[in-house]
Amino acid sequence: MRIDRLAARELGEFWSLREDVVVLFGRGTVLRTPWGESRLERPGPLLREALRRMQLGPVSLANVVPGFPGYDVPRDEWNEASAELLDALTPLQHVIVRHLAIGASPLLSVVPLSSRATFRPTPVGPSGGLRVPEEAVLHGSGGDPVLVHEGGDHRVELHGPDAPRLLRHLRAGTDEVPSAHEGSLPRSVVRAALAYVVAAGLFRAPERECPGRP
Repeated sequence: MRIDRLAARELGEFWSLREDVVVLFGRGTVLRTPWGESRLERPGPLLREALRRMQLGPVSLANVVPGFPGYDVPRDEWNEASAELLDALTPLQHVIVRHLAIGASPLLSVVPLSSRATFRPTPVGPSGGLRVPEEAVLHGSGGDPVLVHEGGDHRVELHGPDAPRLLRHLRAGTDEVPSAHEGSLPRSVVRAALAYVVAAGLFRAPERECPGRP
């Protein structure tokens, strides 16, 4: 299922490969990446199918594995096929882009920037003062916000008309609606976005909360 085929304004999680990654299928499978080639000697059918779909753009892996879990589902609730696929994808985190969408509208993408990048979003509670610092907010060529730290392992891109509202949530570090008259994003979407941005390493605690920090 592609992002543009969804209709309801509900949370969607999608996976793709970086645009500069090329997958060559054969007896083995080779991924040509910005950091060299990665060879998968005996990829299983689930991994091969996931890679085939992911190289075409953001896709739901629930179409590869029925019941594929969201970021907030603990491992002991994954089905066997989901665990197999997720374990197979783990070594490839540095070339996998993770996306959130609201219905048919792409909202957020987490792009790995280094060969050491890992990304494991988990549910987050109250932020305890965590914020996306102002200096981390840039703007892409189309004007959409881009969150990045110098030397960081990920870039977070916000997309579409909901991006300004989401950015206010991220700057506040909360899923509470910043202003009642501005309209609101679904709370499940904001919580997922907070989890993704935390996992991408873009949140920072105020200096006063880290007295022992050098």
